[in-house]
Amino acid sequence: MARMNPLPTRLLSLAAFAVFCATATWWGITLAAHRSSPVEAAAARAPVSQDEAATLFGGKPTQNAAQNIQLSGILALSQGAAAIVSVDGEPPQAVSLGGPIGPNAKLAEVRARSIVIDRHGAHAEIFLPANAPGPTIYMR
Repeated sequence: MARMNPLPTRLLSLAAFAVFCATATWWGITLAAHRSSPVEAAAARAPVSQDEAATLFGGKPTQNAAQNIQLSGILALSQGAAAIVSVDGEPPQAVSLGGPIGPNAKLAEVRARSIVIDRHGAHAEIFLPANAPGPTIYMR
């Protein structure tokens, strides 16, 4: 029986080991990409509103909690933010973050195109009205 040269045997073993490592890596990446934890799947869903949760437990959905508050503008300040709102048809006024809006609500959060008000723990989001088409500044 003829004996093989040790160099081709070692090269063949190295090539087989490289193929094994590449295959194991491919399967590892493929299986890891398809696996998603329940926490990630739950985080991908839209949050449930408080009205939906109330109806789930037998409560009645509330009417729009922010129906008497109109948002006119949003101000971004260097130390915080404020919103220009009018309550129950009153003239608009600027309210800073955390400030009172009407008798039983406060400004909880200011976003780019909306605000969030807090009424005794219930949050409601009020959006800015859509921009009017055309120019809003007139010059002579």
